[in-house]
Amino acid sequence: MSENAPTLSEVAAHAGVSLATASRALNGSARKVNPELQERVLASAQALGYSPNVQAQAVARGTSNVVALVVGDIADPYFSSIASGVVRVADERGLVVTITATGPYAGEATVARERAALAALRGQRPRAVVLAGS
Repeated sequence: MSENAPTLSEVAAHAGVSLATASRALNGSARKVNPELQERVLASAQALGYSPNVQAQAVARGTSNVVALVVGDIADPYFSSIASGVVRVADERGLVVTITATGPYAGEATVARERAALAALRGQRPRAVVLAGS
């Protein structure tokens, strides 16, 4: 095992199964895994301290369990109220909220920061993006 976080390949090798079987066992695939093999994979994942790479899963699935929220100034009660509502609804649906703030409105510079934030978030494959800015 490497010094970095254990990989899915390492879990598969530890459990004595193929990479595809390990992936199906850990990621809830529609293709079912033999219960004995599933137990071996889960035990190996726990023994190695494996946690899934959510970015890789998002790329593979084309989406994630993340809702991205872009607000102006998080200290402004208006934006914090919006954030509170988004977090509450996302939590009800089993989603996680990532928040970024572009700062108090400063004309075109703020619009540029919003565009940059949206471009960066797109690569994370969020389920939704809520833009509450300028």
